[in-house]
Amino acid sequence: MSSNNPTQSAYDWHTITALNIVSTLAQIGQFGIIFVIVPVWLALQGLSAAQLGFFAASLWMGQMPGLVLAPWLCRHWGARTVVVAGLACSVVALVGIAWVPMASLPWPAYLACGVLAGLGMGLRWVGLEPWLYNIAPAHARGRLVGFHETLIAAAPVVAPAIAAWVGVQGHTILWVGVGFTVSALVPLAFARTPPVEEAHHVNSWRQSAQAAWPHRIFRQGLLIALCGGMLESALAGLFAVFAGDRGFEAEGIAHLLTAFGLGGLLLQYPVGWMADHWGLRAAGALAALGTALAAALLALASQVPGLPGVTVAFATMFVLGGLITAFLTLALISATKTPTPDMAWNVSSLSMAYSLSAVVGPVVAGGAMTATSSVALMWFAVAVGVVMMGLLLKR
Repeated sequence: MSSNNPTQSAYDWHTITALNIVSTLAQIGQFGIIFVIVPVWLALQGLSAAQLGFFAASLWMGQMPGLVLAPWLCRHWGARTVVVAGLACSVVALVGIAWVPMASLPWPAYLACGVLAGLGMGLRWVGLEPWLYNIAPAHARGRLVGFHETLIAAAPVVAPAIAAWVGVQGHTILWVGVGFTVSALVPLAFARTPPVEEAHHVNSWRQSAQAAWPHRIFRQGLLIALCGGMLESALAGLFAVFAGDRGFEAEGIAHLLTAFGLGGLLLQYPVGWMADHWGLRAAGALAALGTALAAALLALASQVPGLPGVTVAFATMFVLGGLITAFLTLALISATKTPTPDMAWNVSSLSMAYSLSAVVGPVVAGGAMTATSSVALMWFAVAVGVVMMGLLLKR
């Protein structure tokens, strides 16, 4: 069934609602807890900045096979089964993270758990999002992307808030992640079976790439995805080290991450409005410029005497969270607006670009922090933001 056919399934708001709830709950467990809070938990276990960088990279590295395999698996298993498999992978990974110190295993065992958690995230991501966007009315896809990204942006707000409440030191926060991930199965059961996308059966990977590449909006989305993935993974995986070196305790770091997530939650609609009214290129360039300025302010606030470090940190983390989260939103808007028949390929390919670059971000930033100081994390963000802005304006 073609996604452009105005049948009842194309306007199935019952399933659209259910899938949005699935994403919201799963994102709290799979991203909010694992990607944002677990690095803080691991820092308390004594892992260094370089080790945390490798763990953050393992999360994004694990997404790659999930993103590659998910379209094929959806054709053979069905999207619902792929989403369930993704949730199961993340649950096993959380249990493994809790078990590693109890079994006295060496720290690389965390990397295996990180790869498995990333695999689960990738399977759920591509299993669910093309399903959701294909059944939405075509004229409302841009707004639906913005609304959906706003919902899942609640994860970096809810997870640190829960961590500040229950504490990060014990295993409770890990079981909270398991609970949210498993709870996503409930609304998934109420979602109707997705339609089959004809183009996905007809087009090969090469044909889909050849159809998408000539479109400028796709190339702009690819650039935003590549730079945005590096920024998000580096900040999420290594911020605990940067903040810890500035005197913040575990609860204070959780509060800063809450501000980061709150910005991601509240600033996605304005970014989507900019993309609709000013174009993807302008919105991406402004987000890149704002990211560079916010990161530079955090770096300077930690080094220049007299600056109100705590106040600046909370306000700037709010802005930084909104802008960095916006890069994925803009990339997905590009995927849904690229005029090709195979939206699943667009979403999968840009998601892979985002995740592949996210493997690089924490490794490079973590190495720079180990070689110099933890403030290198913010100067890394400044450099990537400036490069992104320059390339977008050049294109």
